Amino acid sequence: MKKEIPSCIEVIELFKKVLTGETTREKISDWATHYIVNDKIYDIRDKELWKLLDLASGIDLRDAPTEYLHCDEDIRDWIRNYENT
Repeated sequence: MKKEIPSCIEVIELFKKVLTGETTREKISDWATHYIVNDKIYDIRDKELWKLLDLASGIDLRDAPTEYLHCDEDIRDWIRNYENT
């Protein structure tokens, strides 16, 4: 039995919560990674959703001990790109 999957809008809302400080990058990454590594259970066929989950799973990557690889402006770009499609 396939389990329920998130929507693109849910992922975008989580990106917005990261920007406002309502949640952490690490929580979003863990949440998204769960869907990525269990793709056979969730059967995600929506390419846009897969792309957003992939971005979310790496949102907590760092390029220095105190800096994230993806800055807030990158996250804003992800949101704008989705909202403009």
